[in-house]
Amino acid sequence: MIEPRREIKRREERVKLFRVAKRYGRLEILSMIAGAISGLAAVSLDFAIEVFRDFLEYLESTYMLGPLDIGLILAPTLGGLISGVITWRIAPEVRGHGIPNVLESFLHRQGIIRPRVPIARILSSGALIGLGGSAGREGPVGQVGAGLGSFLAQVLKLPVRPRRILLISGLSAGIAAAFDAPLGGVLFGVEVLTGSVHPVELIPAFLASISAVSVSWTLRGAKPIISIPSPPLPNPIELVLLLGLGATTALVSRLWVDSLYGAEDRFRELKLPEWLKPSLGGLGTGLIAYWSLGWGIMGPGFDGLNRILSGQGWLEFLLLLAFLKLMATSLSIGSGGSGGIFTPTLFIGAAVGAAYGHVLHSLNPFLFPHPELFAVAGMAAHFTAAARAPLTAVVLVTELARSYVLIPALLSSCATSYFLSLFLLRSTMYTRELEEKGERVFQVGMETLDRVRVEDVMVRSVVTVTPDKSLEEVHELMLHTHHMGFPVVDSEGNLKGMVTFEDLMRVHRRLWPKVRVEDVMRGKILSIRPDDTVHTAVERMLRCGVGRLPVINDGKLVGLITKTDVLKAYGKAVSMKDLDEAASI
Repeated sequence: MIEPRREIKRREERVKLFRVAKRYGRLEILSMIAGAISGLAAVSLDFAIEVFRDFLEYLESTYMLGPLDIGLILAPTLGGLISGVITWRIAPEVRGHGIPNVLESFLHRQGIIRPRVPIARILSSGALIGLGGSAGREGPVGQVGAGLGSFLAQVLKLPVRPRRILLISGLSAGIAAAFDAPLGGVLFGVEVLTGSVHPVELIPAFLASISAVSVSWTLRGAKPIISIPSPPLPNPIELVLLLGLGATTALVSRLWVDSLYGAEDRFRELKLPEWLKPSLGGLGTGLIAYWSLGWGIMGPGFDGLNRILSGQGWLEFLLLLAFLKLMATSLSIGSGGSGGIFTPTLFIGAAVGAAYGHVLHSLNPFLFPHPELFAVAGMAAHFTAAARAPLTAVVLVTELARSYVLIPALLSSCATSYFLSLFLLRSTMYTRELEEKGERVFQVGMETLDRVRVEDVMVRSVVTVTPDKSLEEVHELMLHTHHMGFPVVDSEGNLKGMVTFEDLMRVHRRLWPKVRVEDVMRGKILSIRPDDTVHTAVERMLRCGVGRLPVINDGKLVGLITKTDVLKAYGKAVSMKDLDEAASI
């Protein structure tokens, strides 16, 4: 009798495994399709940028006022106007740098992005960037890829979880195609959207990124967009001082994020049509960039970034470039223009790092012979602090440089920049927009608790007391149960308050037999619902300094959750096997 039952169980497990493999295999195929389309989208955006850039060159050569190139100054104004009109008429989601919209769709809209978003993003970003707006193309390509992945899932009517995975895959593919960095693209999509790395999302993102890069390489060639030098392995003193560079870039990242969203707030307050505001930001960008031509203030900034990384520029000028790029991008994107902030973030970090390296080189050229090393490390450190994505920063810059010799330097600078960003930045450059709207974003290490509901871990058999109990009886109950507090409920099970040992201690011991619970209980107490996440419960406990929360449903007490239950929930969540996650696809 025992053997047949075992055989039946094994057969059922094989059938379940086959079904999971079939569903997961289909998802991998869809990820490859989404990646290939994202690669085409990246090439399409590059084509749109080139078309508008040709128009920029026409304006530059046609409209001159004596020695002043009016066409060059006004081109970003026209680009902002075109971008603003497209955004206003077609898809408001493409306003700004795009990644917050992807993050919002992933967290709060079940992975749904409207089909019109990719088309509107290519047109609006192509106009802004091609006509000289200070913005990157990586964020737009990422949003286009995410939109295409979401659209594919919507057409096939896939459930929420695979739709979100395809959204991650599309975003990863877009970043990979934009930078020609497949591994960096994967980590960006997974780390930025989920706050951590899980294999179930990682494998489809791998396949999507490989497909996207293969398509982009086939159509436009495998040429690096950023020329990163590969200096020798840093000496121990350089590694120590790279920690200081990380601290410096963390401070700059605070200025960068505040400037970007400060500009957004100022433009939001202007009593002007929304479609007109990006043209004002473009005008400011044109005026700033005109006096620094050839140094990357217009457009993504690859030309200036490559010059900085090759060792060009002097100390004061490098610091000025970082400030000008910061201001120009804040105007272009903060005004509502459609473009990315990934490359500008790298640009600012490289300029600050190069200036840092120049100072050290001037102090001792023998100990610090390679100031360009600090420029490369500054790129990674600044992105790490601004986005809180250290793994993405290290891997992406390493891929761009095609050199693993840089890894020790990148790890040193990113370590301190990430740590200090936790204290200096309330939110990252990608999450601040959502948090200002009151939408919660994953916190490091806490996203796991979003997978578990309060009702799954709460204590259902709760020891309660009635309002008419004496404090002496409550104290005896505490000694018997070893609990330090009890919910107070009436005869119908409605929660009336909470009584703890601290409440008892506020009354003299001799009076305990005469004093009732209702005389000392706390009537206004925090509570939580059964369908809330354990993450929400933890935030509420930490914010108010309590160790337990009653669980209420329609005013009635249905359970109690404590810090011990939270620990159990965390253990339950992290022990979930990848096969169980894949089974939900």
